Amino acid sequence: MADVTIVPLSEENVQLFSQTAAKILPEAWSFETYQKQLSNPDDISFLALCNGEAAGFISVWCVCGEAEINNIGVLEKFRRMGIAKALFDSAYNAAKAEKWYLEVRESNLGAISFYEKLGFERVGMRKNFYTAPTENAVLMALDPENYCLMEKKQ
Repeated sequence: MADVTIVPLSEENVQLFSQTAAKILPEAWSFETYQKQLSNPDDISFLALCNGEAAGFISVWCVCGEAEINNIGVLEKFRRMGIAKALFDSAYNAAKAEKWYLEVRESNLGAISFYEKLGFERVGMRKNFYTAPTENAVLMALDPENYCLMEKKQ
């Protein structure tokens, strides 16, 4: 069984956080952007470590009671181990938001399925939101009551 640890973004791990994000997402933010997030009071970001090795990350902004997942990702070799759920749980508990939002590539059926299992619902479409390649984004929202209910059922 893997030993997974979720740690907040910090000065000590911002370089590793940035490198991990770049390995997962071609459109990941720069090191400088993640470094700026350290002083952003609206930022909630976590790094997942699996047996001490960087495995994934989540970046969330929480403003006026609404949380927006900027990015979440897990390196391929660590997928299907519950790491994305652990990252989301950490952000969810830290944000205490009244509503959650995210955009996801229309073709990313695995991610859409994951979000739906968390309780997110499809609420709209953003045409040509992504580039390289150009693609629509599915806009999804989560009412925390749905997430809490889902948690109690398990």
